[in-house]
Amino acid sequence: MRTASAQMALCLSLWVLSLPVRATEPAPVGSTLKASPVIGTTSDGVEYGIWPSIPKQAAPTLIVLAGDIEGTLGKPYFRQCGNRLAEQGWVCVSLDLPAHGKQVGSGPAGLSGWRTRVERGENIVAHSNARLKQLLDHLVRTGVTDPERIAVCGTSRGGFLALHFAAHEPRVRCVAAFAPVVDLAALSEFRGVEEQPLVKQLSVASSAHQLVDRAVWMVIGDRDERVGTDHSIALARAVSAAAREADRPSRLELHLLSEPRGHTTPAGSAELAADWMQRQLPIATPVVAPAEPASVVKPASVRQLLLVDDHHVLYRAGTRRLFHPATPHPDNPLIGEERPWEMAIGWTSVVHRPERTEAPYQLWYQAYAGGRDDRKTHKCMVCYAESRDGVHFTRPELELHDFNNQREPDPGLHKRTNIVLIGDGGYGDRYANSVLYEPDVVPARRFKMLYTDFGKSDDGREWPGVFAAFSPDGLRWTKSDHNPLLKTAYGGRGLQPPYADESPYSERWDARKGFLRKTWALPLSMSDAIDVMFDPRRGKYVAYGKSWLQGPAGGLAWKHGMARIESDDFLHWTSPEIVATPDDADPPDTEFHTSPVFFHKGCYFCLNQILRARGEAIGAKADAMQIELMISRDGLRWERPFRDQLFIDAASQPFSNGGVFTNATPVVLEDELRFYYGGYNSGAIGGGARLTDPSQQSGVGMATLPLDRFAGLRTEPLSAQSTLKRPLEHTGQITLKPLSLEGVREIEVNATTETEDGELRVELLDAAGLRVRGFGSEDAIPLRGDSLRHKAKWRGRDLTELPAGRYHLRLHLRHAEVFAVELR
Repeated sequence: MRTASAQMALCLSLWVLSLPVRATEPAPVGSTLKASPVIGTTSDGVEYGIWPSIPKQAAPTLIVLAGDIEGTLGKPYFRQCGNRLAEQGWVCVSLDLPAHGKQVGSGPAGLSGWRTRVERGENIVAHSNARLKQLLDHLVRTGVTDPERIAVCGTSRGGFLALHFAAHEPRVRCVAAFAPVVDLAALSEFRGVEEQPLVKQLSVASSAHQLVDRAVWMVIGDRDERVGTDHSIALARAVSAAAREADRPSRLELHLLSEPRGHTTPAGSAELAADWMQRQLPIATPVVAPAEPASVVKPASVRQLLLVDDHHVLYRAGTRRLFHPATPHPDNPLIGEERPWEMAIGWTSVVHRPERTEAPYQLWYQAYAGGRDDRKTHKCMVCYAESRDGVHFTRPELELHDFNNQREPDPGLHKRTNIVLIGDGGYGDRYANSVLYEPDVVPARRFKMLYTDFGKSDDGREWPGVFAAFSPDGLRWTKSDHNPLLKTAYGGRGLQPPYADESPYSERWDARKGFLRKTWALPLSMSDAIDVMFDPRRGKYVAYGKSWLQGPAGGLAWKHGMARIESDDFLHWTSPEIVATPDDADPPDTEFHTSPVFFHKGCYFCLNQILRARGEAIGAKADAMQIELMISRDGLRWERPFRDQLFIDAASQPFSNGGVFTNATPVVLEDELRFYYGGYNSGAIGGGARLTDPSQQSGVGMATLPLDRFAGLRTEPLSAQSTLKRPLEHTGQITLKPLSLEGVREIEVNATTETEDGELRVELLDAAGLRVRGFGSEDAIPLRGDSLRHKAKWRGRDLTELPAGRYHLRLHLRHAEVFAVELR
């Protein structure tokens, strides 16, 4: 298993290339692409170039910095990264650097101009960052750039500004710098002013902490006296030190070249950097190893526009967003407590594989048996069932793990069970079971599971942690030799975090209960529940789960928040990052029990388990644990627009009226989404189940939602603002952000009308907001009734007649509600 020190290690690679060094510009890769850039200007007056052309839809974007626009995008030497990426659908953009091109002004040009400006007290970095931000805002707003896939690169002085912009702008996910200037004091042009405060302030090393969360790729010759090889090494060390201080892995790679000497880079380095960028920012349907799990909702084209939030909306009027909960199935629970080992059925995972015609639904669920079997390994297990229709499940009788029941009913040894995974028998219980299925990987690893348990770490001591298991068929599981993959906290409520030179482990004899009480006091760690997904945007496994927050006096184990970790290989995981916590609008006893996430049509959804532990301090059971739908567009920044509106109502059915346990594996069918979950009729804290009470119930339930109808925009009953000539009843419009309709033959609208005279019309506006003749609201054929796929039409006109360009869709509603738009 990788140690923390190995994760934090500075990546210094002595990279020797056998390719010849070229004194002239190399032949361009992708030389058939257009040679000259398209020039544009933002509304703020920032001139920029874009190459090879304006994309038809939001595209991954590389900002290239070297000098002036024409010299950067017009010359293959500076555009080498872009040549390779353009063949994969990327666009390259650039602007004039300070004191270059049209930014020279009245002073000297180039680096001499930089010195003149710095001596006058001008912050050239702040000026560059401001212009680059204005450019980026413009590209995102106009639909040119995918805001989730932005990279920047630069050569020499361009690398200096690229590194600074990456540190300044959170939307930049990765940066490549070729023989970069890192410290202006190393340049001959700044000789004599090296000690000026502004020169020191502009060193890239001053932004080391901001670069910790960026993927950084640098290359430089080991004898580059022009910009100073030692300065690049010092920057790498500064970023590594900042990462250690933040307890995060360093993502900076520095490649030192033994040849060529001097201030240059060898042929081939730009192509290697381009390939690295593609790994950091995979395109919408990434080709990655391993393949995208079938149990994850498939990534959608950016042309599928969910209106669950205003991400795709430019503005709207006369409408209000209405939340729609999922509907529990009337046959719930689909799996109940029927076998001796099935008590307190909680965590679940579902994989839907249509190719398994006899039983396409595969279900894993946790069964907490308490002390019915004397073996500690059999206290909390994972069971398996399967179904043809997703409603009626059968339990196979397997001979993988027996169960020796010591209590009524049905005592004795049961050799044939549906138990597929047991615990390690450590200090605490094995817990949770989050499963992914991947059809195209090594057969023995087609099924992957994350869970929590106790086991020996590489230091020889028992630790609680995150564990993994793999299976070829979902039945026969092999636990990873790397377990625990990540250490977690256990116990220690109210204790202060240990000092850095203290062990987080402690033990004491509990005389009242008569056992040795052990504590692992790890702040900012995952806790005992976790759900994993494959993130198609990042090409990584991402797991979300609960993490203990510290209390008002700094004591450990106060309440849970939502934390996130990620991995390239399912074995080596990043340190946890807390991404959401209860806030001032929540009652003080609110916590996030755990927070499973799935990705669907460009949006991240979280079925957040809201636990309000009223009376916990005096030993009373918690209130019912309810489900709140949270949304995010990047998986990091979370919004709670439907706070206190129940997505799945735990109290609506007896088996789940104590709590609902959601997962990250919804099933997406042609016309509906299915959400499977575990339910208790008792509280969720400490297992919650009254194991000796005959009224105890738990089981697996399912709730459904019409496709994409999480929330809709519905017309307001009355719009009566003073700016209206007259009040308007049940009338509204939604204007979407501009997008290209090139290649679009059909627009489908997921919508419903509420009355006989209700209707929806689709109108087109050009990029300037002007109506397009033949596609106005009066030309649109009204859409009526309830359909997931209304087809927009205009009298005598067709979308293929539209000239190239960007258009706004405007949806006119009367007594109507709209949920999503799809461009086909």
